[in-house]
Amino acid sequence: MVLKGCYGFLKWIVFLFNLIFWLVGVGVLALALWILFDSNYFLPVAKDVDSYNAGTYTLLASGALMTIIGLLGCCGALRESQCLLGTLFVFLMILLVAEIAGGVWAYTNSEQLNKMISDSIQDTVRNYSKDKIKSNAFDLIQKELKCCGSEGYTSWSSSAYNGQQEGVSAMEIGISAVSPFNLPKSCCIEPDSDACEAARKRSILNQSAIDAIHSEGCTRKMEAVVQQYAKYVFSAAIAICIIELLGMIFSMLLCCAIRKIEDFKA
Repeated sequence: MVLKGCYGFLKWIVFLFNLIFWLVGVGVLALALWILFDSNYFLPVAKDVDSYNAGTYTLLASGALMTIIGLLGCCGALRESQCLLGTLFVFLMILLVAEIAGGVWAYTNSEQLNKMISDSIQDTVRNYSKDKIKSNAFDLIQKELKCCGSEGYTSWSSSAYNGQQEGVSAMEIGISAVSPFNLPKSCCIEPDSDACEAARKRSILNQSAIDAIHSEGCTRKMEAVVQQYAKYVFSAAIAICIIELLGMIFSMLLCCAIRKIEDFKA
């Protein structure tokens, strides 16, 4: 009776943990699909479309794998299958090791991540108007984060938006940080105001015009956003790892309990 009672408890504990894991997998899958189909906010952070898509599809595959593993665990617990529970244990162990390795790599390479963000935003500003999709996406970032350019509004002096050729510095063609140059409308605090039009159309030397645009660059703003959400991602990753570890422990205990009950019946 005691063995059956423990067995029933373990069975539903394993089912509950795998149900939670399945729900988390569905959430990750939904997040990946959102990023995939609504790229306006995230695309400029990527150096190119290929790397952006690679990261998105990696997240999509992770969510799908978590969903499958959760479903596998639920079925293994309900059907009392040692084979499914053993397979669940192996998958969880592989996933846990991969997540720990990925977390260690991300922590030790945080400076590279910031550099990647900085280089990507600078590249987007330099090549603004060459790629309509990334240009529209960066306009959205400037509006939402209330920023202008990569390091500030003067970054636009070296942009293709002002006829700047790639690989040629602003100084080489006679543009200095105080010379007039055009700005995108998304740099303005009030995009539909007259002050905005004066600021973005070669009136940058006028102090009132400067006050009409966002002064802070988008690189620091984006790094702050990434750091803010990194805390939530890190907390979620720890929670997922704990769920996986508990899932491994309880699935193995349930598998052993099933074997003992079968031996007892025999």
